[in-house]
Amino acid sequence: MNYFFKLNVVSMLYGLMFFISLEIQVNYYRFVRLTGLEGRYFDIIVLLVHGVGFVVATIVLYKLTLKWIAHRLLVYWTTIFWLPYTALFIFIFANVYPITYQGDMPAPVQGLILFAMLLFYPFYIGTLNMICYLSKSEVVQTMKKRHP
Repeated sequence: MNYFFKLNVVSMLYGLMFFISLEIQVNYYRFVRLTGLEGRYFDIIVLLVHGVGFVVATIVLYKLTLKWIAHRLLVYWTTIFWLPYTALFIFIFANVYPITYQGDMPAPVQGLILFAMLLFYPFYIGTLNMICYLSKSEVVQTMKKRHP
C-alpha cells in the first residue's frame, strides 16, 4: 500500500508538471493582458519558465523516483497514471478560473502543439523511469556482488 501511495504521488507530480506547462501556453493571452507585458517579452519569460522548470522538475522527479519507486517494474505505470491527475487539475482550474473574456481564447494552432506534447510526454516519463530503474537495478546488483 505504501508503494502504491508513492507511485501515485510521483504520478501526480508528473501530471502537475504537464498541467503547468499546458496552462502557461493555453492562458498566454490572459497572462499578457493581466501583466501588461508585450508579447515578445512574455515569450522570453515563458521560454525561461519552461526551460528552467523542465530541468528542475526532471532532476527532482529523477531523485524522487530513484529513491521511492525505481526498485520495481511497476514504476512504468506512471506513464499512464499522470493523465488522470492532469485531467483533474485542468478540470479544477477551468472551473475556478473560467475564460470570461473572448480575447483570452487560445489560438487555434495551440491545439496541435498540445497534441504533440500529449503524444511525447509519456515517452519522456518512460525514458526517465527506465533510467531510474536501470540505475537502481545496477546498484542492487553491485551491492549483491560485494556482499553475498
